[in-house]
Amino acid sequence: MNIPEKEMVSWVGDKVALYKEVCVILGNDTLTLFDEKKLLPINVQGFRVAPWGVENDLPQQVMAKIDAAEIVGTNANFNWKVAYGLGPKLVEVIRDPETNRVKDFKEVIEGEAYDWYMRNNVPLLLQEIMTDLSYFGNAFPLLIAGDRQPNGGRKGIKGIVHREAMFSRWGLDKRDLINRHLYCAKWDESPTVEEIQGSYVVDEYNAVADIGKRLLIGKDTRLCFPIYITSPGRPYYSYPNWWSIFRSGWYDQLTSIPSLKKAILKHNLGVRHIIYIADEYFKEKEELLAIYKDDHKGRKELYDEVVKQLCEQVTGEENAGKAVVSKMKMMPSGNGASFEKLMTVDTIKNDISGGEYLTDYETGANIISYAMDVHPSLIGATPGKNSNSLSGSNIREIFIMKQSLSKPMAYLALQWWPVVRQINGWDRNLEIVIQDSLFTTLDQSKSGEIRTQNNVTQ
Repeated sequence: MNIPEKEMVSWVGDKVALYKEVCVILGNDTLTLFDEKKLLPINVQGFRVAPWGVENDLPQQVMAKIDAAEIVGTNANFNWKVAYGLGPKLVEVIRDPETNRVKDFKEVIEGEAYDWYMRNNVPLLLQEIMTDLSYFGNAFPLLIAGDRQPNGGRKGIKGIVHREAMFSRWGLDKRDLINRHLYCAKWDESPTVEEIQGSYVVDEYNAVADIGKRLLIGKDTRLCFPIYITSPGRPYYSYPNWWSIFRSGWYDQLTSIPSLKKAILKHNLGVRHIIYIADEYFKEKEELLAIYKDDHKGRKELYDEVVKQLCEQVTGEENAGKAVVSKMKMMPSGNGASFEKLMTVDTIKNDISGGEYLTDYETGANIISYAMDVHPSLIGATPGKNSNSLSGSNIREIFIMKQSLSKPMAYLALQWWPVVRQINGWDRNLEIVIQDSLFTTLDQSKSGEIRTQNNVTQ
């Protein structure tokens, strides 16, 4: 294999380590993903659409980036799992009759609200909402209006479904104000009108009155209740603050290191053994097999067969521990005799254990974890070569802090519940609470775990 001496430009990947000298190494630059100054509405099959990113595919591109970096995906997954805790429960709030303050919870296991809760699989719904909030900063649940009434209106809210943020876009009116939720899986494939599902967007600041009016009209069957993480300066779509890792360049640096290491391992460590074979070895083989000097084909076949057998002998797990047998020839000399090996197998020592790349990887991983509000020790491992873990007490305290900081996400994921409860005429003391898992010392609990519930507004 011919190894190029020099290359002017090379991409990080399998081929970069082939060159002994490279003037410029290129990698994927994620900064351009967010180059969206003065983005204008686009027209898709008669809908005015607020583009999410320059090519209206920013969620898809971000998801592809997340899939390429195990740390980013694990952290984003961890964030929604902490907010979700042990999952939701439908309960009846027991209040003090004198102060009206909450003093206990009673789990609800029957009734109209319970049937609605179970029929719509609220635990799964909350997982989907929190996942989209963690990954994309936006969630798009749809409230399903009840059956049509004799007066033309619709009765209450009979269901709720989740619509993936990756396939959701805002539709705009002529004043560029949001008026529709548009759902389509083919934004990048010129969708047809039939492939775009439109829904009315609820005014989240006056949701009960807005939904009540739409139900009275009876025109809408789907009502999008917008949920989003507050994001300063974003007119249409909120951005999670951890997306800064794409702008800062740390994501690019982190993902380039495995590619570079792979190239080094693949090419620089591709040769493990060098086998030296004396001409005398082949001469003896040729004489033994009656191959004459002018039989070039036979000599070549002999050479190829010897090389094949030797390669099979010294490589592969199944050949580990086997020996290669070769002759030694005694050569007379003035001081006696010496032995000449007809074959020698040398092992190449490929020592790249300096750890420079691992140090860079650890630094990038920790900075990304910092941006995503995740202490590496909380997910069970700290990336890098020589990383120290914290004590159990310190990790427990950090986890409690993380749970407290996750309360806003749990609140956002349940914003729709008081609205549905009021419109459907259910008791105001019916609440959905999310159970937390609070770790403690073994002397306080044999399992090391106690369960708590998020506080309800007093």
